[in-house]
Amino acid sequence: MPQKNMNDRVYAHWANLLGCDYSQLIAPTVSVVKHSEGLNGYNGIYFFNNRTSCIISAPPKYISELDKAVGGLEPDQAFNGDLLGHSIGDGHIKIIGPAFQGYVDSDSFLQASSPSVVVLETEHHKALLKELRESCTEIEWQHSSIDEERSPILLRILNGKAVAAGSWRKGESGFLSIGIISHPSYRGQGHAKTVVNALTKQGLTTGATMHYQTLESNTSSVAIAQSLGYVRLGRTMAIRLS
Repeated sequence: MPQKNMNDRVYAHWANLLGCDYSQLIAPTVSVVKHSEGLNGYNGIYFFNNRTSCIISAPPKYISELDKAVGGLEPDQAFNGDLLGHSIGDGHIKIIGPAFQGYVDSDSFLQASSPSVVVLETEHHKALLKELRESCTEIEWQHSSIDEERSPILLRILNGKAVAAGSWRKGESGFLSIGIISHPSYRGQGHAKTVVNALTKQGLTTGATMHYQTLESNTSSVAIAQSLGYVRLGRTMAIRLS
């Protein structure tokens, strides 16, 4: 089935990033592994959970304590930042997540009928994007992963104002990861979905699998992805250590 093929590609990517065997992602298991090359240097703990398994990646010095902490736990039970942060005795941690990891390919895309968007090309478009950025917090902008020097950037313009913008970045896996932001005064009106729909459609024409990441607490963003056919194939969480 097409969906299984997408799953294979996604799990192969995560196995490579986490430095584990593909089989560990498709069997009921909890595994603690040391940071692979992809996470080398990250001073923290990174989790991947797909309801079947939970892979926990950490610096070598924490492996033993984490193994003890998750011994006998089910995958969903081990996906617990508070539990694992406490197990290593670090009183200064920051938990980021859980985050939704959604994917869609041409077989599962639910294309929406939506208003038009424009490609950022002119100085006027750049000025509109600058105004949109200034309307949002710096954290919101960082989470959007929009880079003015990277194309494509799509804008949804309403009454002379950029009310939403989006782009993608290509990861080492070859997946195209969408970033999206909307104007605070125009949220909940479908503008972000319009841009995500257009980006997804354009990306899929290249033969890519599209990736959408957002915090699970951002339920409206998750809803946008799922309404377009993005399937949650994983959840992630990160613990940043002091």
